[in-house]
Amino acid sequence: MRPSFQRFLNAVAGVAAVLVPGIVHAQETASGAATFRQDPVDYFGTRFLTAVMIIGIVMILLSLFRYRGRLTGPLAWSLLLGGALIIPAVSSGLGTVLVFERAEHVEFCASCHLTMKYFIKDMEDPKSESLAAVHYKNHYISDDQCYECHTSYGVFGTVEAKKEGMIDVYKYYTRTFKLPVHLRHPYPNGDCLKCHAGAVKWEAAHADFEKALFDGSSRCMDCHEGMGHPAHTVTY
Repeated sequence: MRPSFQRFLNAVAGVAAVLVPGIVHAQETASGAATFRQDPVDYFGTRFLTAVMIIGIVMILLSLFRYRGRLTGPLAWSLLLGGALIIPAVSSGLGTVLVFERAEHVEFCASCHLTMKYFIKDMEDPKSESLAAVHYKNHYISDDQCYECHTSYGVFGTVEAKKEGMIDVYKYYTRTFKLPVHLRHPYPNGDCLKCHAGAVKWEAAHADFEKALFDGSSRCMDCHEGMGHPAHTVTY
């Protein structure tokens, strides 16, 4: 191995070893997530992506300020291929996965503070009797409560939720949304039944009209909103 290439690799490894732990520690401190709830994709993906980005930055800096375009041969082609193709492709692909994963968190929904903060505030209010608050304070859903309740079952449900979410983000940042915020479509029974159907408590209370709920001739919200439990209690 050429001495210059070995020095280059040592420099990259040294910088990554110094910077990666600090950046990751800062991310963990900011998130404050309990260890047993850490998502492996987010946990390891964040570290790998951070390392890849640092290596890319170090490669660019070394090329610009140390070698100044004087490199030739395999090392020059390696820098070119890594900097122009491999590192951008890996960063873009993994970054997209991490963004979609983090878009499922309640914190992401709350970041649209002009529209969503009222819904998040209601959900986290221990005195609220809305359906969102009841589910939240009783830990019926442990994490990602917004996403879990507003995503239909299966792969197509996930794709539909991501598509709707992208539309919402676009409208938020272009300020084309209107208050008060409403669902585009009536809340589907399936989003309730995917968790509740089959439960002993649910079966006991819904046996007489179970078929109507599954075929859509009756809506879950027709009864539950009438019982004093609206989906959210929101005032702008």
